[in-house]
Amino acid sequence: MYEEYVLDGILHLLNGFLSFRYSESFLKGTYENRKQALLLWVSAYTVGQMLYGSFMESYPLYLQFSHILPYFILLGVLQFVWFEKNISRQVFSIASFTAGWEILRFTASPLAHALLGIWNPFWEWSIHALVAQGWISMELLMEFMEAANRAALLVVLIICRGMQLGVFYMYLNLITKNFVDIDYRLNVRENGFLLMPCMAILCIDLTLRLMAYSVDNSALMLIYDRVPETLVLLPAASLFLLGFVVSSVILFRGLIDGKEEERKRLLLENRVSEIHAQMGELDRIYSDMRGLKHDLRAHIASIAAYVRNRLGEDAGELSPYLDGMEDTVARLDFADRTGNPLTDLILHQFRQQAKRKQIDISFVFHYPQNGVFDVYDMSIILNNALQNAMEACGNAALSPYISLRSYEKGSLFFLEVENNFAGALIWKPDSDIPATTKEEAALHGIGLDNIRRTARKYQGDIDICVIEKEHDQVFQLTVMLYRKNEN
Repeated sequence: MYEEYVLDGILHLLNGFLSFRYSESFLKGTYENRKQALLLWVSAYTVGQMLYGSFMESYPLYLQFSHILPYFILLGVLQFVWFEKNISRQVFSIASFTAGWEILRFTASPLAHALLGIWNPFWEWSIHALVAQGWISMELLMEFMEAANRAALLVVLIICRGMQLGVFYMYLNLITKNFVDIDYRLNVRENGFLLMPCMAILCIDLTLRLMAYSVDNSALMLIYDRVPETLVLLPAASLFLLGFVVSSVILFRGLIDGKEEERKRLLLENRVSEIHAQMGELDRIYSDMRGLKHDLRAHIASIAAYVRNRLGEDAGELSPYLDGMEDTVARLDFADRTGNPLTDLILHQFRQQAKRKQIDISFVFHYPQNGVFDVYDMSIILNNALQNAMEACGNAALSPYISLRSYEKGSLFFLEVENNFAGALIWKPDSDIPATTKEEAALHGIGLDNIRRTARKYQGDIDICVIEKEHDQVFQLTVMLYRKNEN
């Protein structure tokens, strides 16, 4: 009946759309026009499936494992044309797509069998009732019977295929939602871990096909008639198998996230250790500089007094020289007096960097005097925030600048860092933190994560805002820390 061909065509179109969406969640596209690529993909997929269906009618492969090979070949060719090469991701996406659709036939097929099992007795009862009451003649009934059966079969197919497609969509959506980021490269062991459930499903699918269909006296006998319990067991088994694949993906994502958190923790610990060592050394240098500055001023004052006493009026010629020495000593004073020597040194260091890179800076920062914030935690925030700002505004189209200010509101301490930048930010998936644009991303891009981790130690958090100006873009980072009661 032609209605089935139309239904199959619509089903192939929808499956082609799902296969494209599913593939682009795993692979990076090489197309420029996504809509055009999607249209061509769906068309090629539909034509390929229709040709395969016609081939199967002449050369049935239903009882052979090779019936899934055209799916692999078709999707593999389409991915090769429209997406970048990534064998491990391609194999998993094709295997999970094919396995999910194939095993769901054993959810739709029992439902169709059950619905037709309800329809047939109802139809027979209706026939007897109509004829017995004389409401319709047998000749007219025979003419109407074929159309009614075809309509009933079409409705059953639409219900079953719709249910199969709906479950299949949820299955694909759960995998794409929980799979690792598209930039993560799978190794051989990880790919094997993900593929095993899919291959198990394909093997079970073949086994169920061989069990469900058998030839008995040249007639195709369904196992549903022999063992009615399979009407419930087969759909349940197919759904559990899909859940097995989704659970494997979720478990794998959890393992990868755990490894990523461990890597970040180790990097943070190493960076904190380095900062501790640097701060200790800077504190000693700062103490030595204060002592040296005090001694130099005393020595210069003594020399000036001695020269004036010995030379009298002739000492005026040495006054510019002595004043120059005073100015040199004065430059040993830091421009920023934050209330803590370590934060003074940090800001002094970044002032020197900004001066070399010709970056305008404005620092208005005061270290809280109540001592509730660990100075090393504050140094992590300042170092990471200012380092990111220094790197970002170095590429600004207009005059680069960095602004730092701090203020308090009640029990909250705020720190704001602004800088202009050029280009576009790339945001991490499912995150409000931009991704790094540096090479070897695994070794970079943790500055903002470190700031957030430190802020949350004090029940705080960070907020990122990008402000568009007429000819410039401004990146604004706000760090909020909660200051507990001093008592």
